[in-house]
Amino acid sequence: MVEFWIPEESSGEIVTLDGLEATPLRTGISRWQALRGARHFPELSDAVVAAVAANAFLVQVVEDDYQFRSVGSALVPGFDEDFSGLRLSELSQRRPKFGIGLRMLYDMVRNSGEPMGYRGWVGKDMPGALFVYHENAILPFGVDAAQVDHLVVITALIPREGLFPMPPGR
Repeated sequence: MVEFWIPEESSGEIVTLDGLEATPLRTGISRWQALRGARHFPELSDAVVAAVAANAFLVQVVEDDYQFRSVGSALVPGFDEDFSGLRLSELSQRRPKFGIGLRMLYDMVRNSGEPMGYRGWVGKDMPGALFVYHENAILPFGVDAAQVDHLVVITALIPREGLFPMPPGR
């Protein structure tokens, strides 16, 4: 059995998309880059979402909030919840630290229109967490080339050993 070092405090860092290593993230980033062409970001496409659906959150921008349209099947066990249909404001009431972190990242991508890589360790300050490490690619999409209307957040989780099964082939 693998023993993971778990830090006292959770930490994360913004990284370039090239700094992300998990296969689902690399697949989604590659498809996103091909779709955008000369645009700053592409329109939402099943070509990206379908390729990484098990490891992705599809998030719709709703006024000053975000709504989780779907949560990938590989992610639900890691968060012990399916957020589909919830708004980020609702999730933040139940999981404040998690919600504040997501809002910060989502707002940065939404306001800049730039994709973002983020990775980090989950510490003892989040005692219910079922994973110890995560990598994320937050990719903007929009019909209007000047306004982000959806985010696809592709996520890879490293579970705390034995707490939930990893999907086949991961």
